[in-house]
Amino acid sequence: MIQEVMEATKDESVKDRLVSTAMQEFMQYGFSRISMDDLAVKLGMSKKTLYKHFPSKEELVRGVLELRKQRIGELMKFIETKVPKHAFGEKIIQVSQKVAEILSEIQPYVLYDLKKSFPVIFDEFDTFRKESIVKSFTAALLEGRASGVFRDDIPIEIAVHVHLTLISTMLHPEYLSGQTYTPLQVFQMIMKCTLEGLCTNKGRIAVEASLFTKSS
Repeated sequence: MIQEVMEATKDESVKDRLVSTAMQEFMQYGFSRISMDDLAVKLGMSKKTLYKHFPSKEELVRGVLELRKQRIGELMKFIETKVPKHAFGEKIIQVSQKVAEILSEIQPYVLYDLKKSFPVIFDEFDTFRKESIVKSFTAALLEGRASGVFRDDIPIEIAVHVHLTLISTMLHPEYLSGQTYTPLQVFQMIMKCTLEGLCTNKGRIAVEASLFTKSS
């Protein structure tokens, strides 16, 4: 029994190291350029061991993106639990910084490569990302309204849809690949366009002072 537990722990450790290394390689070189053979050499393990944990490259790509989903989930939890509801300006700063950390890890060509090489997996990941954005932005709007930062004459669902449409279009691989702006810079412009239109006079001063000065 103890031996089985030790073996299972060892396997999980190897799997975690494999996914972590694969994510670093994929994020740097793209999903299509890194082969299973490349990863086996990088990790100093046999292909047999590699395929024991991930029978195909597609399964490994899913594993890597599950790790990214976990990071996004942690971001959402941070937003919901760690930043005081009354500190709206601080919340915007923290959200921007956390999103920046995630965006800085994925270059446009990597997303484009994922969409081209594994379109089904890309669509699944994109759907998850959109659902996360809807949840977090809706919560932020409701809190902002309660504190007088956001206008109450624009329906929440319309504001969220506009925000999501901008992100879906402008953070899409095809759009980003033709731009000189980084994903983070595009994200900050989207936030500026969206929030300034939703803010009350009170909110505009608070949001501009926090998001577009301190976090830049």
